[in-house]
Amino acid sequence: MAIALVGILTLLLLGAGCSGQGESAASPPALIPLPPQPGTESIPMPVRTLGNSRFKLLGLTVGVAGSGAEVLLDTGSAGLRIVATAAGRFGLERTGIPSTVTFGDGTQFIGVLARAPFSIGGIPSREPVTIQLIDRITCVDALVASCSENLFGEGRPFAGILGTSLDERSPDRELFSPLTRLPGNFRSGYIIQTGGFNSTQGLFTVGLTAANTVGFNFRQFPQVGSFPDGTPIWRDEALQVAYSISNTSIQNALSPTVFDSGSSDIFLNVRLLGAAPFSTSTLPPGAEWRAVLEGAFDYRIRVGFPITPSRDRIFVDGNQGVQLLGMPLFFNADVAFDIEGGRIGFRLR
Repeated sequence: MAIALVGILTLLLLGAGCSGQGESAASPPALIPLPPQPGTESIPMPVRTLGNSRFKLLGLTVGVAGSGAEVLLDTGSAGLRIVATAAGRFGLERTGIPSTVTFGDGTQFIGVLARAPFSIGGIPSREPVTIQLIDRITCVDALVASCSENLFGEGRPFAGILGTSLDERSPDRELFSPLTRLPGNFRSGYIIQTGGFNSTQGLFTVGLTAANTVGFNFRQFPQVGSFPDGTPIWRDEALQVAYSISNTSIQNALSPTVFDSGSSDIFLNVRLLGAAPFSTSTLPPGAEWRAVLEGAFDYRIRVGFPITPSRDRIFVDGNQGVQLLGMPLFFNADVAFDIEGGRIGFRLR
């Protein structure tokens, strides 16, 4: 994940040919899943409010070796990583292969690779999947004020991370999205519906169909190879989004972008947009920001006063190699990831 767990933003999201206002203070209507269809399942997805700054992230309960645990849903990383004490023992095969990963905010997981049965929404994987068993969590070279290591572990919000990226985002090549190991149509892709900024629970749907993808505007990712078992690798940071910031030289500047539910904010690297570093770490109140993905969305934010964590905070001087569109986008649009076809789709709420 290009994880940066600090806050989110308020925004105006416009789709191709239509528009929608940002979230109001009223509670959003409850999400109603489509009637059950073969090869699909809609799973409750908690929207967690976390930390002193009250940022928001998504949780999912998964089964690992016969034990259930809530993990962070992260579309910006690949692979299931779970604290060793939270995993079950049924069918668990711990290897001696060491595994270490460091995320964008400096959070580091240290452990070993293992094989374990995996399930989500009661749907078991076709065979055991490769996971990281986390033995120790630490912090190195924090990207922002602090790392997020205190979010993971016993007695903390999440027992680990479910990385569902379509790309190769792990130093361990055999560690990739376990959703690809689900049976039948369940492995075709997934849809994230948060229910909006004020929601406390959304829906995570596994299995794409013509019925549940109505209204989505899809864009294609390029394929850049395959994982060792033949699963396609789709370059999910390849799409060029055009960025503009009011009263700056940044106007319709194209830059590769990751659509990252593991990032609670929008994180920009303004150097990649042709600008010098800003004097502030975030856009100031009153600033207007815009992101356009042709054929998919026209996405706008006016930063409020005071800046409200998790609604209108945009970090601008990041050092990541791509732009991160995090949870604000997921609060204002349903997002579909087509695992088999290598596409991403957006549908305004």
